[in-house]
Amino acid sequence: MPVPEDVEVTFPNDGGCFGCSPTHPSGLNLRFRRRGECVLSHCTIADRFHGPPGIAHGGIVATILDEISCAAVNLITDRFVTTGELTVRYERPCPVEKPLDVVAAIIDRTHSRYWVVEAELHRAGERVARSTGKFFLRSDEPIAP
Repeated sequence: MPVPEDVEVTFPNDGGCFGCSPTHPSGLNLRFRRRGECVLSHCTIADRFHGPPGIAHGGIVATILDEISCAAVNLITDRFVTTGELTVRYERPCPVEKPLDVVAAIIDRTHSRYWVVEAELHRAGERVARSTGKFFLRSDEPIAP
């Protein structure tokens, strides 16, 4: 059953995930909110995750896009996935210590082994990065739309 809309969600039984765990001491501690068929998150990248001074490391940006993509599948379909492929397009430098908005949605459920999710990261209404990924259901779960 999907998570109710507009309820902030963390993953309490998370096993200490770097991206979404509220218990990981140096992680991103991302929280999510479902709105219809999309999942949203608001975050600020700490300065300790910079690449060039003042700019987020590309790996952290990719991690955030990956996390919101996995959360979209989980919160919309109540299933857990693993990332099979993630393609990231960096469009602008992503600042650290500034509020960011992230959104993801499942765009294709027709494949027999994976679903396709698109995600975007925005700063002050301007898209900073986007991703498309293939996300595989656990092997013990049947795939159905």
